[in-house]
Amino acid sequence: MPSAPPPFHLLRSHHSPISSVYFNPSNTLLYSGDQDGCITILDLKVRRVIAYWKAHQNGILGLEEWQGSLISHGRDNIIHFYEPLKKPYISSSLNENLKKGLQVIKSLPTNALNFCRFSLLPFSLKESDENDNGKGKSKEKEALLAVPSLMDSELVDIYHLPSMRRIHASVNYTPKPSSLTKDSIIPEESRSGLVMSIHLRQIPSSSALTLSMGYEDGRVELFNSSIDKLADLYDARMAKSDKDNPWKLLWKGKGHNEAIMGMDVDAQSIYGWTVSADHRLVRYDFGKVIQDRMSKDDKTIIRDYPMKQIGNSCVAVNASGKIVAVGGWDGKIRLFSASSLKPLGTLSSHRETVHTLSFAHNQEQHNEEGGVITEEASTIDIEDESEEEEVDVDNLPPKERWLASGGKDTKVALWGLMDFEESSSN
Repeated sequence: MPSAPPPFHLLRSHHSPISSVYFNPSNTLLYSGDQDGCITILDLKVRRVIAYWKAHQNGILGLEEWQGSLISHGRDNIIHFYEPLKKPYISSSLNENLKKGLQVIKSLPTNALNFCRFSLLPFSLKESDENDNGKGKSKEKEALLAVPSLMDSELVDIYHLPSMRRIHASVNYTPKPSSLTKDSIIPEESRSGLVMSIHLRQIPSSSALTLSMGYEDGRVELFNSSIDKLADLYDARMAKSDKDNPWKLLWKGKGHNEAIMGMDVDAQSIYGWTVSADHRLVRYDFGKVIQDRMSKDDKTIIRDYPMKQIGNSCVAVNASGKIVAVGGWDGKIRLFSASSLKPLGTLSSHRETVHTLSFAHNQEQHNEEGGVITEEASTIDIEDESEEEEVDVDNLPPKERWLASGGKDTKVALWGLMDFEESSSN
């Protein structure tokens, strides 16, 4: 196994442990957030910070971009939606820009008790147009936003964007048996604990949706629905509701004995991945469940790989769904093949726990799915006052093979990975 390269860039603008990193869809910007609520925007063309500000009163749980606008989720129980970042990205001095953040255009109250970040799923519906030769035209871009319920941290609500309407409430709610009394003991099977991770996906080239969740007790659940069911409002807690839950529970299983610390699902919903305080990387064969290829009490849905490292905090799968990265408490990032679980290498730069990981996007995939691809970030004239380090970048791999990591040591590292595609398919 070849020796792992060092990161080609280290960002040291943060002064608190990093809690979230995210590449924008065009791979031209990197957003990073820390446990003090500060956000940094890094221009990846020139690798310079173009904005740094305190966005939330508490730590950042999640960052993402939709329609060219940043979305941030904080521990202060609020999600902010910002105005699009205007070009050119110019600042005469980084110090002038330290407290100048993006303008918040709207906000959504949410529940951050369980440290669970939002999940965003962009989609667009096409409508027929007689003047368009039957090709159809795109309607306004829309998205679904899944978050922990304001009423109960064990439940999940789904909002519609840009309307900000809650369309489905408590979709994973399980009614208690009517025969229970105040002295009854609720069966352990019905207790799942707080929701720790949420993932919305759309099956490619279809209207099918999936919703997967990881819980405090180590359990994972998989639901499905479809885009044509989004118009119907639903609240599972309304006992007299005559509507069926638009989200159907397909499968549930337990891969860990402790809380899910990190979870990710590939874009096609083929595999789900979780890590915990134990030493195991667990894979869930969601594709087999969705295609109804499993037998009763099928034990092959869950497969785990025992690692030497005990204690892992995050996991991420790349855009192709073939490479999985795991961030450990020991500061190392371990890479695996998604299909075989074969170890591919270990990246080492962080001195303490790796809290967050993010792979860059696949540009061809985003173009096919109608994603918003912004222009290349323009040149910035910023005095080099930030503490940043980088190595020779002449031989960097394409951006689709970039990986960002953030750790307790307050550093953000950018890695250029070798092409593992052939070895991962073996």
